[in-house]
Amino acid sequence: MASGLTLRLPQFPHSSVHIGLYTSVTNASMIRRELLSGNTRYSYAFVDPRCVLSLAHVLAAVYRALTDMEAGGMRTRTLSSEIVFAFGGTMNIADTLRRFGINDDSDSLLVVKVDTDQVERSNSVWDDLGEIVQGTSIPATDENIAPLTDVEIVRKNYKIQEGISLDDRSEATKVVSGAIALRGYL
Repeated sequence: MASGLTLRLPQFPHSSVHIGLYTSVTNASMIRRELLSGNTRYSYAFVDPRCVLSLAHVLAAVYRALTDMEAGGMRTRTLSSEIVFAFGGTMNIADTLRRFGINDDSDSLLVVKVDTDQVERSNSVWDDLGEIVQGTSIPATDENIAPLTDVEIVRKNYKIQEGISLDDRSEATKVVSGAIALRGYL
């Protein structure tokens, strides 16, 4: 059974957010193929954890996607793809999905599922992911995300200048969360 995290955002009390973290993933190309074919069983946001700084970073993207959904401003077809798109700091959907989403050679994954219908599905989400992802489930914590992060990829994806340090995860998370919040406004 997966060791994921389930929580609710106070602004969206009727939605459950499930976050899982996987290492040693061996079937990323199959998962990506199923996503691209539109298989609804794979309606999860599969994110490259090399691009993620912290759980707060993940929640900023989830919050942005839920806000856009409620405002009728989603740019993608599904909430799962909107979550991946929300990680980006630009309006280019294809580029953002390529940079932040699953790739054929992904060997670790951060997976997000949001239930918006007030039904608590934690056990079925983790059971389903246990069948979908062939890898090792580890607790979705900042401590487990940190070694998977590639700060140079984060710097490149968010166009953060070389003079700005990303060593302090808390400060770096504020920078990328600001980019997520302001995407499309600047």
